[in-house]
Amino acid sequence: MIIVNNINNFFKNSAIVFVDSRINGKNIVKSNDLVFFVDDKKRIQSINVLNSDKYNLNNKKFYTTDLNSLDLIKKEAEKNGLVFEFSQKFIYVKITKRIEHPKSNKLFIITVNDGNKEFDLVTNTLDSEVGKVVVMALPGSVTFAGTKVLNGKIMDIESPGMLAGYKTLSINKEGLIFGDESQIGKDFII
Repeated sequence: MIIVNNINNFFKNSAIVFVDSRINGKNIVKSNDLVFFVDDKKRIQSINVLNSDKYNLNNKKFYTTDLNSLDLIKKEAEKNGLVFEFSQKFIYVKITKRIEHPKSNKLFIITVNDGNKEFDLVTNTLDSEVGKVVVMALPGSVTFAGTKVLNGKIMDIESPGMLAGYKTLSINKEGLIFGDESQIGKDFII
């Protein structure tokens, strides 16, 4: 899954394509109307698209897509020997356990299940209750505000990702995004 953020309000006909925020994109490769940010292994972190129309990008402000819809960008990357590494960005998980964080009465440690494995997250959300199916932002994703979601530690507790609310993903609603049992482990498409 790839995340696209159109920045047309600030830079006409431009967008940022986020591939994997875990990659350290310290090197720049320019190709036509594209600026690739890559690591030493030529893995792509993100791409600045300076002509959205040319590359057939959707006019939606913030959305997820796959590489098939970015065929022209893919060809430019391949021409320069650049590598796309894909991972899920936003998925449905079920909350199986919730306890108060031992170091803060304003935080919770929740255990979530993605259909294959369970892991713990730290959250401050009050509506993250046991039994609910919610959307989680996985490491490698980026929020609408540009926050990179990485593996982290909050008050000594590992937290590989975060729960995603509507506003976090540029959707004009309040609260967490809920799903049902049939969606566990599946991608949430913006």
